[in-house]
Amino acid sequence: MKAKYIAIICLSALTFASCDFFESSSPSALEPKDVFSDATRTEQAIFAVYNLMGSNNSYRNRIACGFAGLNTDAEWSTQSLSSTAGARALVLYNCGVTNDRISDIKGSDIWSYLNTMIERSNNIIEGLEAYGNYEHNDTMAYFLGEALFLRSFAYLEMVKYWGDVPARFESIAKNPDGVKTPKSDRNLIYEQIRKDLKRAAELMPWSPEVVAPAAKNNVGRANRAAALGLLARADLMYAGKAVRPGADGRNVQDETAYAVVYNIADGAERKAIYEEVLWACAQIINQEDYKLADEFVEPFRQICMNVTAYSQMEHIWVMPFKDGACGQVLNYNAPKLSSDAAINVPGHLPGFGAGGSSNGSICVSPYLISRFEEGDARMKVTIVPGQWEYNDGTSESSNDTVRGYIFPRHGAAESKLYQKHTQANNFYLGKYRFEWFGEGGGLLTATDDGVDFPILRYADVLLMFAEAELGDKESGKPANTTGLSGLDQLNKVRKRAHLAELGTYSFEDIERERALELCGEYVRKYDLMRWGMLRQRMVDTQNFIRQMAADGTRHQLGYGDTLFYKYTWSEKIQGYEIDSLYGLHKGQTTRQPYMTRENGWQAKDIYNSDSKGFVLSENNYPIFEKEEQLETRQYWPIFQHNITAAGTDVLWNNYGYGQ
Repeated sequence: MKAKYIAIICLSALTFASCDFFESSSPSALEPKDVFSDATRTEQAIFAVYNLMGSNNSYRNRIACGFAGLNTDAEWSTQSLSSTAGARALVLYNCGVTNDRISDIKGSDIWSYLNTMIERSNNIIEGLEAYGNYEHNDTMAYFLGEALFLRSFAYLEMVKYWGDVPARFESIAKNPDGVKTPKSDRNLIYEQIRKDLKRAAELMPWSPEVVAPAAKNNVGRANRAAALGLLARADLMYAGKAVRPGADGRNVQDETAYAVVYNIADGAERKAIYEEVLWACAQIINQEDYKLADEFVEPFRQICMNVTAYSQMEHIWVMPFKDGACGQVLNYNAPKLSSDAAINVPGHLPGFGAGGSSNGSICVSPYLISRFEEGDARMKVTIVPGQWEYNDGTSESSNDTVRGYIFPRHGAAESKLYQKHTQANNFYLGKYRFEWFGEGGGLLTATDDGVDFPILRYADVLLMFAEAELGDKESGKPANTTGLSGLDQLNKVRKRAHLAELGTYSFEDIERERALELCGEYVRKYDLMRWGMLRQRMVDTQNFIRQMAADGTRHQLGYGDTLFYKYTWSEKIQGYEIDSLYGLHKGQTTRQPYMTRENGWQAKDIYNSDSKGFVLSENNYPIFEKEEQLETRQYWPIFQHNITAAGTDVLWNNYGYGQ
């Protein structure tokens, strides 16, 4: 289980939890010198930054629950069909200035939380620089690096969601006009993030060498690898393309016009950024070449089992949530289960208790499924083509004898736990699972499971290195002086997926591998945005889905109607998992000779059996509303109550949000 310090993340009554915890009028207030000359008090201030991640309407039950990075060509949210207008608008690229799911007039929303994270980090950075003696104290140096990291993370999140935001790198105490800092060109923020993360990497050691006891070897606390990995991610965004305001994309004041352009116009400057990505990733690869798990499933099992030892995990940094008290990662991201399967008695799904919640909101796109190569080990982990049921299995077959073939070990009339197949529009994301949570000793009895929210893992670093080695077509290939090969890093990822190694690679290989490797990890939307591909790829995905929805066209493309599968018994779960899948790849249209009833094979139509018609019709599978909004609504608007509070001369919306 997680270290006890993480409990502080979900507590609102912290010694230093208030935004103004330095004010002398507070009975518990202390002078900055008293706080930042003391390691214990400084760490409490650090915890107060983490605290905001687990707050209501923050990452706990909004950002980590599908609202930040869906829909894409890889995954989609069932919130697309929600009766709640605000939730539906978020995932369909039609978010408005008064959205009721991530906007809150009382300040309980992600804009307010991220700005408060930045302010608290500013206070810590300034306090440690003034009083922390960090040049001669390794613990205080680590805390300074962690504060720089957390501020950089918060700012990178703001740029992801809103594009241009105020660049405010001083505390209100130091600059009282800071809250009135006008919205700034995002490039100013990228430059400060680069500076801060390089400094953070110098201040923080590798995880096993961290001297602060609660942070040593803990994947929920930042370290040198986390700073370097976040630097690489920020650099790739900075060197990439974006929807930017103005007819040429260079006028932050323009409220209506926009253009998709490189953030950095000069190709030589972009090349230098790619070289920095190579440098940053190479440091991680050279230091931590043990980090890539032997099997693709392991990083996700460990997250669900609440493993936190950095040395045991592929993840480099996760957002830590308190066990069972905050964080609804499983509630939204795990495959759905029926009410019968959820009852906590022997034989029902482990890890899921009375009072638990299962939304099953994240599904894998049929377009992504079509891109998996046969034999790719990631497919079985990423996709669960069914929800958990607990009954006698008559929905699989009404024939007692056949049920005996399907479910060996159990009688035909006996209730059993199994994954009942679903239609093609409800193939659930499988990277987060209640049964793994139970395997780790967890029991979900409310909406909050406390499973940590993954942010960065080693395979992503390998793919970022390979991508950076290519650079972009316009600026030319960057110089790689690291002694490492991008092809080698890419092939490590493919080899782990049980795929043949490539002899050469191109951007198209990177684009595909990132989709297949990182599906459901909330990075795909932002990859497509920085590549300038979001609009076209979403249109392509919709067209593919339209083709798959029509029998004639689907058949012309070489796809059949039927999913062939069988069950395997799991001793750990004491239930039946769908194990073997056939029929999802092109050319897999007919039952093979070995797929007999006696061998337990089932055959189900996954496209046509639905009361609304074809299950992939746009009524059943919407992924966006209007094509032009895939550019004008890539970013969320700054919400109206935030603009009103700050002033229209401070905050405003671009891209025609105010029209």
